[in-house]
Amino acid sequence: MIDLEEFQIRGTSGSVKKVRIGKRTIDYWAPKNPGKHIIVAFDGQNVMDKRNIGINPHQRATWELTQSAIRIAAKNNIVAPTVICVYHTPYDEDNLGRLKEYTPKRFMGQKENWMIESYGLYNVQVESFLSQLDADQLITDITESIVPKIASRINQSISPEYTAIIGASMGGLAAIYTTIEKPDFFHTSLSFSPHWVIGGDALATKMMNEFPSPGKHKLWMSRGTKGLDAKYEGSQYLADKLIMSRGYVEKRNLITRVLNKGAHSNATWAQYAPAALDFWMKEGN
Repeated sequence: MIDLEEFQIRGTSGSVKKVRIGKRTIDYWAPKNPGKHIIVAFDGQNVMDKRNIGINPHQRATWELTQSAIRIAAKNNIVAPTVICVYHTPYDEDNLGRLKEYTPKRFMGQKENWMIESYGLYNVQVESFLSQLDADQLITDITESIVPKIASRINQSISPEYTAIIGASMGGLAAIYTTIEKPDFFHTSLSFSPHWVIGGDALATKMMNEFPSPGKHKLWMSRGTKGLDAKYEGSQYLADKLIMSRGYVEKRNLITRVLNKGAHSNATWAQYAPAALDFWMKEGN
């Protein structure tokens, strides 16, 4: 692990550590005396460090995930979770890197699995990157290297029942897929605006049928109604129906939510964060 820098964000104590593990950049924040909870975020560059948001500085929006986690932990009278934010491959290194890393490889490995419309994700033929889909490798890196190394550094134990994965858009698909692939490491998936449109109803069906059986696991899925998020409605409705048919119960181990006028943006996902974190950290639901 290589230390890159430390920085502070408003609303938190201590500092955020920016490190490199292998070729991967990670921001993480932990309370002085870590508790049981750990949450890992995809698109980590959008979560804590507003310097990474390449728009007007006065309008920069991060997920404010750490600030929300601290508040929700206090509400539930528990120690705040460690927040681990994993960056995707920079676009200047591979403009398809994020797509390759976040696509659920097991369900999207054939050309016929892909919908025609790319919604800006790629501008090449699908066949050109199918053999390079590497979500499984990223998941392995997270579970076997990134989280264990950070937990060891801060002297924190890893307990699956207190460990969650979160993401939005393609990262939302990746959050669900990670729990499918590593159900004994992550017991909670928090998925904002899962980008069903790459595979449509077929992808939603496969992922909901393969998600772990109810018992130990929790699943949050949500979407907005504006712009790209509006295109998720049909597949999200199907996903909700399928996961409930398998025994998941709303407000117990499942939350599905629509944010009226919610957009495909960091600002909207930041609005979801407190309720999603509460769903994860609250005991007894």
